[in-house]
Amino acid sequence: MKLKNYCFLFLCSLWACSESDQNVFNPDQLEIIQLNSKKYYFEQIIDPLHIYGYGDFLVVLEDRRISFDLPLVHILRKNPLTYFNSKGVNGYGPLEIPSADMFNQLESDSSFLIYSGIDRKFVEFEIYDSSRLAVSEFKMPASNTTLGLAYLLPDSSFFGIPTFEKNKYLKLDFYGNKIIGYGEWEQIEGKEDMSPFHHFTLNDGWFRPDVDFDLFVKASIFRDRLEIFYPESEEIKIIDGPSLELPPFEYYQPSDGVNIPISNPFRYRDVYITDKFIFALYGGFSHDHYYKTSELARKIFVFSREGEPFYNLELDRSISSIVVDQKQRKIFGITTDDDPGIAIFDLPEELR
Repeated sequence: MKLKNYCFLFLCSLWACSESDQNVFNPDQLEIIQLNSKKYYFEQIIDPLHIYGYGDFLVVLEDRRISFDLPLVHILRKNPLTYFNSKGVNGYGPLEIPSADMFNQLESDSSFLIYSGIDRKFVEFEIYDSSRLAVSEFKMPASNTTLGLAYLLPDSSFFGIPTFEKNKYLKLDFYGNKIIGYGEWEQIEGKEDMSPFHHFTLNDGWFRPDVDFDLFVKASIFRDRLEIFYPESEEIKIIDGPSLELPPFEYYQPSDGVNIPISNPFRYRDVYITDKFIFALYGGFSHDHYYKTSELARKIFVFSREGEPFYNLELDRSISSIVVDQKQRKIFGITTDDDPGIAIFDLPEELR
């Protein structure tokens, strides 16, 4: 199977439609459930950034700054949690990748995609073969419309978030030509001269779909905002809170990003969607706090797929990325301590 026949997701910024439903949520009103974990350490995993679910497997992506000769992708069996395989030869040659920035499951149960943002390359890996090299690759075409993050859809069109356009997201054909744009950035009072790129960077964060691409959730890193997007209706629900305030920021040239003080707490750190719930990993800690304590996020707010808040899961350890497996009844997370590994939490009965 060729790459262009598959959907591909990579991490993006703010989703929105022309109309939205905005809600405010207060985590102090949620039922609290305490979760304890067991940590598993694997010497092959050096500096993990993201974790993804893939049937009976987990896929862990490494920071590209690890030693050049080490693999960028690790595959683990979930039950029992054991190391299975490694992928990704670091480099710019054929079937190599200089970074592993996003994972996407394919229709096949034996292969998956990795996106390398440095050279805008999609690569396909076979899970059961012994080679670290990809089996095929495809580069995103050049376009006058730059997509910061995008999907390669089954019809060979691209759908994603533009960096310098008034639209919040666009659909491009296979050759990079604009088909249609959706939504526009909301003006901020007193800052009407902000460029689209200013809005793009202010609302940066984490973005994930459910397994069938029926629902997408955007979780902002600099502000307390979740956005739920429903492709069929093109409806978006905005969930603000705990804080309704924007972070302090400065902006200058239209092509520059925004300057947000390092003292501003990082908010959401990841999001995961099951067939019943949305699990939003929340931090609320500043960079200085993380530097001193290694704490990044110790809460998971649980919402229905319609955006109704239900639970506050308080974790016994800090994690940076999550996978929720209702079949295994487990939550898997990357730990943020000095020797990062995989933490496993039992999924509460209320969420099974």
